[in-house]
Amino acid sequence: MKAVFTFSLMTLRMLFRRRTLWGILLVILLALAGIASVPSFDVSNQGRFILDFGLFGIEVGALLLALGLAANLYPRDRETGTLMPLIAVPLSRWQYLLGRFFGAALVQAAALIVTCLGLMLILLFHRLPIPGDLLPATLLIIVEGWFLLSTVFFFSFFASPPLNWPLTTMLFIVSQMSVSEFVSAMPSAPGLMRAVRLLLPHADVFHIKDPIAHGFEIEPVYFLIAVFYGLCYSAFMLSLALAVFRGRDLK
Repeated sequence: MKAVFTFSLMTLRMLFRRRTLWGILLVILLALAGIASVPSFDVSNQGRFILDFGLFGIEVGALLLALGLAANLYPRDRETGTLMPLIAVPLSRWQYLLGRFFGAALVQAAALIVTCLGLMLILLFHRLPIPGDLLPATLLIIVEGWFLLSTVFFFSFFASPPLNWPLTTMLFIVSQMSVSEFVSAMPSAPGLMRAVRLLLPHADVFHIKDPIAHGFEIEPVYFLIAVFYGLCYSAFMLSLALAVFRGRDLK
């Protein structure tokens, strides 16, 4: 694992030097500031409005970060000729994949924590209370971001970056749908659609913005189960990515 750790740090430093990360982070923070500047006709609901749309903005930011950080990592390594020397001597394919993933995951998590702090500052600026579950809610979004990151890596081994973006975004949208919404897309085959939806990821387990905005407390066990679910699905997607990567002829 020492090789994976070292390669992860190399990936982390490389991504921090890219302007893509800072551009996406700036867009997210500006979006949060824009949400906070929208006037509310009901002062009592101002905090609820900022929390609800602010957490949604951070969630969309997790998708943008996953795509911006990882969609072109493998294609660029292959096009520039740096992939073959890496996996020929110092790294195996699974070490290359995990090193790239862990490095990108740390950068993504740091960026999302910054956006959470930005949301806190906005609440303080408007003299609104900061809910105690805001940080755990951000943790769930980070775990969701890691799942999206693993999905981006999976698609990157057989799809170009311009195709990776719509594929991952489509999965992101589908994972937000309830079973009834998914079945309504093809009502002629409800059994098939229900079975397919059950196999697809359920990103709704990561969304607790509505209970937080309305002041409801979330049981700690729920956070543990949601985090476990997200990590397991991320590991599953990375396993699929590794299987595809091992089958690729890199010559």
